[in-house]
Order: sequence, then structure tokens, then C-alpha cells
Amino acid sequence: MPINIDTDTRVLGLLGNPIKHSLSPLMHNAVFAEMGLNYAYLPFQVQEEQLKEAVTSIRGLSLKGVNVTIPFKEKVIPYLDELSEEALACQAVNVICNKNGSLVGYNTDGKGFIRALKEENVAIKGRAVFIGAGGAARALAYELAREGISEIIFMDVDYDKGAELAKFIASRKLCDTYAEIMDQDKFRIYSKKADLIVNCSPVGMHPHVELSPVDDLSRVAPEAVLCDVIYNPLLTKFLHMAQARGVRTVNGLSMFVYQGILTLEIMLGIKPPAGFMKEVVRLQLEKWAGIHSS
Repeated sequence: MPINIDTDTRVLGLLGNPIKHSLSPLMHNAVFAEMGLNYAYLPFQVQEEQLKEAVTSIRGLSLKGVNVTIPFKEKVIPYLDELSEEALACQAVNVICNKNGSLVGYNTDGKGFIRALKEENVAIKGRAVFIGAGGAARALAYELAREGISEIIFMDVDYDKGAELAKFIASRKLCDTYAEIMDQDKFRIYSKKADLIVNCSPVGMHPHVELSPVDDLSRVAPEAVLCDVIYNPLLTKFLHMAQARGVRTVNGLSMFVYQGILTLEIMLGIKPPAGFMKEVVRLQLEKWAGIHSS
């Protein structure tokens, strides 16, 4: 929490349901304390029928803004005054900024992912294979295509979902796209020539840490990079399998942290310390892992 709570304290928050295990409040409040800023970041678990009132209250309570998580990223849009280019294209919002009473929606998922890749010196080029074609995949693929990836294959157990996302990216004339049903045999075929493989599915997330979206990475090229948007656990089974073969990996921690950094850049115009934020989140995840394994 901030050093002091007083009448000058400004509030940011998180809208979602459920949000019990979100690490955003811990991360942001630690940053405010570290930087000596008089802000507080609060979690707001909202029922869907209360969503309109919750968004309207951002103005009424003079909140600086909120992050938005599942299941409201698309549902908040009708209650906003303006959308950023990314939010408009992806039709999903994870940041709402209160600009003097005007509520502006942003989507930082993709940009957070790009920053994470650049931090790891991952070249954004060639072919990407996505496992899962939901909202996160849409935002990440949109930014990857804008950054110069030349081809994306979307693999999902729901073929129509992948096909719709492929059509969306193709309509922007950013790169070539294809859709395939997600099965192990097809994944082996496409992973062989992939430069980047991204798990955008929830498979392998705590508490189901024994699961992986694929059961075989034997065809993956040694020079490929495997990414997982999951950050709990830090090392998913999917990434563990890749590391066992000597393949480079990027977990979801950096993406999560850079989304938080972008939130503070948008709302407060500050440059928070990335390394400090990562350490705060990492220590909490390690604490949880210790509790669950004991």
C-alpha cells in the first residue's frame, strides 16, 4: 500500500471476476511504495449485472483508471468514450484510463508481449504458431504481425475460432495467416518450421501444472523460441519440455510485468522499475509454489 492514505491519495484498480489470485494489486502497490507515490491499487470483483455501474463509477469516484480482466475485456467497450487503435482493432480492453472524465480503453496485451520478446532479444520474423485462438492470441498476433512476423498459423480445438482470427489478421494485410484444428499430428508438422511458438491456451496453468497443450516437441527446430503466456507456474510443463531439448523459452512473467508497466505509463505517465516489479511477482509465485508443494 502507499506510504500514507490521505485525502490526496489517488486510486487505481482492477475490474474482473474472479480476481482472488491476481498479483496486480501486490505488484502495483509495491511500486507505489518503492517510488514514494501517493496512489493505491485496489481489486474490485464485479458481477456482470453491475458492470455498467462499475465503469461509470470510475468517473464518479475520480479513479485514475482500472485494469480489466476476464470476463469483461469485451463487455466494457459499450461504456467507454474512446478506444485506442489496438483496442479498437482487437475489440478488447484491459486498461481504462480516466482522462478528465473521458474513459479511454487500451489493450496492452500485445505490446507487453513484444516488450518481453525484445528484452530476451528474440527476433520477430518468420513463422509463428499459436496454440489457442482466444482474446490473448488476437492481441498478441496483431502486434506480432505489425512488428514484422511474416506468417502465423492459428491452432485451436475449435477450428472456427482459429479461422476467424486468421481472417481478422489477414484483413489488416499485415502477414499471411492460416488456421488448423489443434491436434498433436498437425502440431508436429507445423512446429518443424516455426520460428516462434506461443501457447495462448490456459493448459498448464495452476493448479493443473501437470498438463501441457502438446505432448511432443521433438520436431521443433533447435533455433525456435517457445513462449507461454502463463506465469503461474513460472515454468510450465510446456516450457520444461522445451528446455529439456535445449530450446529457448520465454515465460509469462515478463509479459505480465510489462502490461503493468504500460498501465502505469498510460495512467500516470511514469516509468516504473521493471526489475523490481518482476522480483515482487516472482517472490510471491515462489511462495505460493512452496505452500502448494508442502
